Amino acid sequence: DVFTTKLDLKLQKISGITWDAKNNVFLAINDEKGSLFFLNEDTKLITAEYTFGDKGDYEDVAIANGVPYILRSDGLIIKFIKDSLGKAYGVNVGKLDFSGTNDFETMYFDPGRRALVVLCKNCALDDAKSLSAFAFYPDSIGFDIKPIFTIDADNVEKLSPEKSPKFQPSAAAIHPVLKKLFILSSDSHQLVVTDLNGKVESVHVLYPKLFPQPEGIAFKTKGEMYISNEGVGTKATLLKFIYKDTSSKLEIAKAGYNFSVPSEKMELGKQLREISGMSYVPGKDLILAENDEKGEIFTVDFTNRKDNVGKITFGGKGDYEDIVRTDTAVYMLLSSGSIIEVMTKDSSLATHEFKLEKEGSNEYETLYLGPDGHSLIMLCKQCAHEKDKMRSAYRFDLATHQFSPGEVYHIDITDIQQQLHDDKALFKPSAAAISPVTGKLFVLASVGKLLVIAGNDGKVEQVYRLDPGLFNQPEGLMFTPNGDLYISNEGGEGIATILKFNYKK
Repeated sequence: DVFTTKLDLKLQKISGITWDAKNNVFLAINDEKGSLFFLNEDTKLITAEYTFGDKGDYEDVAIANGVPYILRSDGLIIKFIKDSLGKAYGVNVGKLDFSGTNDFETMYFDPGRRALVVLCKNCALDDAKSLSAFAFYPDSIGFDIKPIFTIDADNVEKLSPEKSPKFQPSAAAIHPVLKKLFILSSDSHQLVVTDLNGKVESVHVLYPKLFPQPEGIAFKTKGEMYISNEGVGTKATLLKFIYKDTSSKLEIAKAGYNFSVPSEKMELGKQLREISGMSYVPGKDLILAENDEKGEIFTVDFTNRKDNVGKITFGGKGDYEDIVRTDTAVYMLLSSGSIIEVMTKDSSLATHEFKLEKEGSNEYETLYLGPDGHSLIMLCKQCAHEKDKMRSAYRFDLATHQFSPGEVYHIDITDIQQQLHDDKALFKPSAAAISPVTGKLFVLASVGKLLVIAGNDGKVEQVYRLDPGLFNQPEGLMFTPNGDLYISNEGGEGIATILKFNYKK
């Protein structure tokens, strides 16, 4: 749905907008006038106008740390200040000063970088196929004259549904839900979507009847998009687009779970504040859980919200990372690569230790029952030989109590990064299990906040980012026979939890 509002004639040359979430107003600038306009959230009428400078070619406005900043076409950034008496003025705080002819129209705030980012429209340092982006750090060094990324204009051309003039950014903003960068190009009538490092993902045509001269873009917190058009033969307009989140439906359709909304949640007491692994007890609808630092196994009744219906102590302090239950024993994983077998049917709780001997510094957090039902698979969190390019898996035979020589598979981290369009994404597995319904391997990573679905050969099929607000420290994962998925979070600075996600075919 599109909602159009005609703007005051003072904004006929509107060249930039931004949304001030703290004060619930839009801020806008006029291309030729050194004034900052405040617009009512609903009516878009001007509620205030402040002069910050003389006449000039002002192109964009953005808010950093609650303060408005204005971009001039020559690369000058002006800080808008209003004193206690209500007097407003502008202070020049930085300028991109390169040799040759340079033109800038686009500036946005990147909260991850804590910087204002300025995109070249036409810069002498760029060739015909590249557009550079520069960061301005208002709290520290100001401008960094080295580009933080470069947009490949060739990719824009390849992905465009129609042949268009040269891509020349006129405005940009980060989508608050999708975490993608939306870039307008007024000259070519395009909307280009990239990741936060400028990698082009999609290109959309903006038809001139609706977008005569698109020069400003802003988002509200829930993803509503606003695009402003300079007046061309008529009044300037502000277009509103409602964001419709289809990701949850797609997520459920592909994976069987909505990772954004747990079906049920259980809070755990202090004895399981450091919960690091879970395993299901079939027939009893109970969960076995472990504490990262103690040789104890707890029985949890999720249905009745009881986290200590039973406890056995099998050993002393240690770095216990995962747990797997079989019909005859419980197996505990130590971060060093040792598997502890606890014979639970023996009243003496006899234990045996089996260690995977590997050279170098190695760390393990993941142990799960293999697809054959007769082995355990241990997955590296970070092992010396991997050089952070892959994660290796090793097989432990439950009959012979021997590790198989060599790796049984490895997970390629590049495959994960490619699916996320993020070549810096981290993946350090903290838990895994095989779905009893689909037979797919689900791998959880607390570091990186990811859930990866792969084949049993480790080939990556799907990757999901997990909301840190919901998954503060996801360390345990298990399935029930009907496919319901449980994920546990260590308490950290808060309360440990177990989240249940019902399987939806």
